[in-house]
Amino acid sequence: NAPRCVYMAEASAPPSAAEEAKQSGTAAFKAGRFDDAVAHFTTAIESDPQSHVLFSNRSAAYAKLEQYKASLLDANQCIKLAPTWAKGHSRRGAAYVGLRNWRQAIVAYEEGLTHEPDSAVMKEALVSIQLKLSGAAAEQMQQQRGPPPGVPAVPAAAGGDLSPLTLLLTLVYFVPLLGAARRDLCYRGALWAAAATCLLSLSRSWPLSMATLKDARLWKCDDMQRLPLLLLLSLFPPLPFILVPPAAYALHHSLSRAHARSLLAKLPAAVRERALWVLGEEGTHTTLAFAAISDLMVGLTAPFLAVSHGLRIVPPLLLHLKYVAKSHTTSWYMQTAVDTVRLKLDSLFHHRRCPAPVSAAYVRCAGLAASAARLLAA
Repeated sequence: NAPRCVYMAEASAPPSAAEEAKQSGTAAFKAGRFDDAVAHFTTAIESDPQSHVLFSNRSAAYAKLEQYKASLLDANQCIKLAPTWAKGHSRRGAAYVGLRNWRQAIVAYEEGLTHEPDSAVMKEALVSIQLKLSGAAAEQMQQQRGPPPGVPAVPAAAGGDLSPLTLLLTLVYFVPLLGAARRDLCYRGALWAAAATCLLSLSRSWPLSMATLKDARLWKCDDMQRLPLLLLLSLFPPLPFILVPPAAYALHHSLSRAHARSLLAKLPAAVRERALWVLGEEGTHTTLAFAAISDLMVGLTAPFLAVSHGLRIVPPLLLHLKYVAKSHTTSWYMQTAVDTVRLKLDSLFHHRRCPAPVSAAYVRCAGLAASAARLLAA
């Protein structure tokens, strides 16, 4: 009878702390109290950090709270603990759907279906995503958030007379034909020429009156936003990518003026065709997108630039970050650039091979960056 007594004693033993917290979390989840569910599942994980089920449950609770990055981290940890458990891959797919990273969501669901081929949930989710990326749904998404119709305006277009000078000085800066000693002077000259272009564009686009100075639209236009930034940057050491946007605009303006004067007709056919493409709708979109991604790259490298150049470079970097943050609220090109970079970084730092502490640090840094951007744009 001794073995039976032992069995009965084990059967009547109270549930562990992890199990109690898990039951409380499940009850809270079913009741729609997802904050409480996260708290209970967190307590359970502290008692049993090797339970893949607990990470899966907390991932689901985070998804209900629309905290998709946290949900993704828990899904990744679940998969790390139980690579062949299909539900972990399903949780990862759901988190990527919340992040609107459709491609990675497809990869996650397809991986899950290799472990549970009959899962109706993952099959339906996969079909839903594929519909989003094809046919009418994709067309509708493009219409909802696509580039501005027609040929968009390039900044400082009205002051493009100085664009050839901006382009020439930028070229001499990147290819130091006059020697290293004059390289910095060319950098500053290019910034001054770009600033003069903005100023000339403003003078031709706005009447010179006190009413103009009181017009809020003047202070919000791109030329006015860039003008103090370009002047301030000219007082500090050269920064990578800074000259790329004004050079891109200058190239477009220069080609536009050459075309207006019938100068492009004298170029070889292949060169003329390429120049006309730049001036067309697709080429103009590409110019503006290239300028936006270059401005964003300066913002992303700002911490490293501050370390390498010292505190003296902080003021222009802050002004540039403010310009990028404001552009993100109004420019489709900057919004697209930010979304593209964010999705690339998400796929890198939320990869299943990425260590959990690194992923967690990335989530915290991304949250801080988003908060800072909102503050700067205010």
